[in-house]
Amino acid sequence: MSTPSANDARFQGRSALVIDDSPLMRQLIRSLLRQFGFSTVDEAADGSAALRQVERHRYDVAICDWMMEPTDGFGFLRALRRHQDPACFGLPVIMVTSVANKSQVLAMRDQGVIEYLVKPISAQKLEQRLVSALTRPRNLIMTDAYSGPDRRRRQDPAYAGPRRRLEDKMAALPWDEGEEDAAIRRATEELPDYAEVLGRDLEKLRGLLAELEAAVEPPVETWRRIFRIAHDISGQAPSFRHPAAAAVGNSLERLLQPILKKPELLRLAANRRLRAVRTHVEALALLLEEGITDTSAETGMLIERLRLAVDRVRREERDGAP
Repeated sequence: MSTPSANDARFQGRSALVIDDSPLMRQLIRSLLRQFGFSTVDEAADGSAALRQVERHRYDVAICDWMMEPTDGFGFLRALRRHQDPACFGLPVIMVTSVANKSQVLAMRDQGVIEYLVKPISAQKLEQRLVSALTRPRNLIMTDAYSGPDRRRRQDPAYAGPRRRLEDKMAALPWDEGEEDAAIRRATEELPDYAEVLGRDLEKLRGLLAELEAAVEPPVETWRRIFRIAHDISGQAPSFRHPAAAAVGNSLERLLQPILKKPELLRLAANRRLRAVRTHVEALALLLEEGITDTSAETGMLIERLRLAVDRVRREERDGAP
């Protein structure tokens, strides 16, 4: 089985477009692609900018984050697959996401996504998706209902079901940890210390929390900005070896997701929700102050307290709903 290595012959001379509104994640993926041997790696900060890039340049593959602003990965993919230029609508897209639930997978499949890459990003997972996207190309299809790569895997006339399934399982086996750690370490050498990034996110959260506490009726936009920071933390922190912070970010996402879907819930459990946000912010500050990055029994207790705080908000929302 292969291990992540620099200048892989399968990727030499290849070009890629990395699409993410987080400069940090763009840098990480770009560094890994350079290690793999990609000769051209361009960047775009959202789906609209990416579409303009694709119209001007020809890429072998695009690696696109799901959640971006103002145009997310779904919007980019939908526009791409409706493009009149075959070189655009046939571009292989690897979608990066924090959570790949069934409905999300089906929606992306129907828009012609080639592969999924679930965070945290690792050299192993990224290379596997690239090999699949670039060495097993799919036919292009143009119909009234769909334009893009064939959503079915290429059929091999010599296919033997059990043997193929075994190969898929073998491909999923973990690589040597030393090789994987070395690849990520090389990719992050030129990036800022993630603790510094996390510290800046914490200051933003504190400022937004102060806005919430001072406002009589806090606007939905403020809640949305807090959710976005939480989403970035939960998605980015594991790739930079901060799983404890990722757990706090994920809990804060869970707390705020319902009110973004149904803003009318804001009038319910307002005080308890605000206290829960402060608890999450203080938990993140504690991890930074103590230099805690990994999960442990102690961080497990902290996350459980956050879960209980979120559950109390949920119950009050349900009890107050008409």
